[in-house]
Amino acid sequence: MEKSARPNRVLKTSRGCRTGVSRSKGLRIAIAITVLAMAQSFAQGQENGLVYPVDIVADDNGWVVADFKAHGLLAVDTDGNVASIAQGPGLPRTPLYGTRAVLPAPDGDGWLVADPGTFALYRVGGDGALSTITTELDIPQGLARFDDHSVLVSDLRSGIGAVMRVTLDGVVSVFAEINSPKGIVPDGENGFVVVSHGDRALYRLGRDGSVSTLYSGAPLDFPHDLVRLPDGSFMVTDGYASAVFHVTPAGQVTSFAQGAPLVTPQGIALGADGTLLVVDPQAGAIFRIGTDAAIVRWVDVGS
Repeated sequence: MEKSARPNRVLKTSRGCRTGVSRSKGLRIAIAITVLAMAQSFAQGQENGLVYPVDIVADDNGWVVADFKAHGLLAVDTDGNVASIAQGPGLPRTPLYGTRAVLPAPDGDGWLVADPGTFALYRVGGDGALSTITTELDIPQGLARFDDHSVLVSDLRSGIGAVMRVTLDGVVSVFAEINSPKGIVPDGENGFVVVSHGDRALYRLGRDGSVSTLYSGAPLDFPHDLVRLPDGSFMVTDGYASAVFHVTPAGQVTSFAQGAPLVTPQGIALGADGTLLVVDPQAGAIFRIGTDAAIVRWVDVGS
């Protein structure tokens, strides 16, 4: 089922244009001042364990985890040791308050962090220094590289939903309208696949903004995130189903791993050996799931 492509409407930039969601100038100034004042302490980092991990991506030295309640990014090495990369103060309206998703920066300089707590997209440099790309999002949930200079951001946008395109210098535009978008990944065919938890669906998204349905309905219950496998299929985490589902390029869905010890799996990444890394905040752990679907509790909250 094809949806017509929509024009990419520029909503605003980080230089002061506005979207349909009201933002106070005072809030933007407060965030900017806070970022500048705390940049040095962020760069130094703080030792901290996992608290409520929600997303995970591969890194040259292991993994980088976005932690919602630690208000920052944590590094996890191949032995499961945890260290802080960047951490906010944990106060409302301060940077990284609602850390939700992480992506290696498309230009190779550190990571990008989506933060619905401050309507923002941040950059965390390789040295841990924090800078603001834009505070003109609404409820950003997922990130995918579009090109060397921009990313796609799935944004719940007051419950309606859209995929936004954001350039690294802060220009924000509507790329496609999708209900309740969450995780988003390249599909390996010059497009993307987007999870919709509201529609219990996976949508294909073309680079022209066109949208078509890959799959919708049961057994998907509250799909959250996904990762593409080398064969072109996908693994999808589902919080309500306590499951990881396998989805073929043709849209056939089967259960890959389900039930205890998984509780509400969210972020997912793929290791070089084919092992899946799944963060589950309610289970309080990062799990390893082998190609045989065996689930191993790898790193615990507090580690």
